[in-house]
Amino acid sequence: MNLTVLQSFIQKPTIQVSGFSAHSKASELYLTVSFTDVENNFEWTGLIPYHYRRTGIFIETEEDLALYLETIQPFFTKNAISAWIEKEKQYWQETLTGRQVTKPFFDELAKLDWTSAFPANSNPQRRLQDIKEMGYTIASRPIGGGVRREFQLVPIPRGSQTGYEVFSAAFRKKAFQALNNRNIFELSAANKAGLLLDHKFPEIRWDAETKAENLDDITVEEIKAKFQLIDNQRNQQKREVCRNCFHTGRRGIIFGIQFYYEGDEKWETNFLNQGMVPIPKVGKIAELGCIGCGWYDIQYW
Repeated sequence: MNLTVLQSFIQKPTIQVSGFSAHSKASELYLTVSFTDVENNFEWTGLIPYHYRRTGIFIETEEDLALYLETIQPFFTKNAISAWIEKEKQYWQETLTGRQVTKPFFDELAKLDWTSAFPANSNPQRRLQDIKEMGYTIASRPIGGGVRREFQLVPIPRGSQTGYEVFSAAFRKKAFQALNNRNIFELSAANKAGLLLDHKFPEIRWDAETKAENLDDITVEEIKAKFQLIDNQRNQQKREVCRNCFHTGRRGIIFGIQFYYEGDEKWETNFLNQGMVPIPKVGKIAELGCIGCGWYDIQYW
């Protein structure tokens, strides 16, 4: 993205852009934007994400980004923001009554200021992730030399709730039985308690439309097609491999062996060979680019 080119596409003087930033670990890209509400002598300034997989935002060109900013500008008037906050507070009171651990984090974010002043919690990142999975957009930026981060709730309508990591006890039992309680990386069932259900299709390439069906109703065959069991160490390793692939287009290797049962080290090779059309980086179709990588389906590999 080029800032000068982007500015040339923005026709409204009430939209000012001033720079780009990234949160590479979360694979999020941001634009610093000021929206001016002339009628109410009000201005909102903050980070607007244009790569944000939780809500399916993945904008590649300056022209599309300019159009997106013009589309969302009505959400950033003084009155629209006030109405949005009241609506979301009511939503938490009426619909999310069981989220008492996460609610104080939302209440802090709902002040709409940059903040890191969250209540004491053993896993604050999990709480923020919960809020993102509810469809909210949360921007972040480094503070204190980049070691710590602060966060800002962006007052735009909620995207589709994902809730991908919420497995019922019944589904977990069914899935573990279907997968023989076996750590597929080690081909061992010695430590069942330490195993995690891993989606073969990595979460970093999901968008808001990559919906999981009611997992309690899927068949054993579907479980085997969608999931594998690995321990937390390998889960984190796979996460980093997939993140690197997302950014570079180069697929990872497993066990130190550079072999792919379909395609090669280029993530989109198979799709290009079939139709000469670039495969999208996110969404269900993106799974085509993962097939053949050892991390995608360890047992088949």
